[in-house]
Amino acid sequence: MGKVVTQLVNGEPIRSIGNPDVVYMEKRHLKPILDNNIIEGQIVFIDSFENVIVNITREQFEEQRQGRKFRIVFKRDEVIDRISSSYADVPEGEKLSLFNSAGHLEIAINKGNAAGLFGLEGFSEKMMQSKLSYQTVKIYFE
Repeated sequence: MGKVVTQLVNGEPIRSIGNPDVVYMEKRHLKPILDNNIIEGQIVFIDSFENVIVNITREQFEEQRQGRKFRIVFKRDEVIDRISSSYADVPEGEKLSLFNSAGHLEIAINKGNAAGLFGLEGFSEKMMQSKLSYQTVKIYFE
């Protein structure tokens, strides 16, 4: 240890002292895939109520939508064709999509747990080891 301190005091760069033993994993911010007639987003988070958060923002959605009708499609060919402004817009037990307070697309069930009922999973390190991709949500524009 004393040798290392002396080397540092004498101005030797820390990178030239010893061998690093830390492995760095670079993570990149996930971005949805945008095309004229489709947006493909990834499930990035599931909250404690099992609402599913997707990495598609309201701005991205509206820019691609351009006033057209749309279908949000996810696991098991579930479809949602409208954006709600609150959970109360649909009856209890019905699925819905809305943009949350952070501006991201959210898939939910009014008074239910969307992730569990639809078999949706968010990202985790454990998942990355066994699967090569995130679960996706696609929005088709007509």
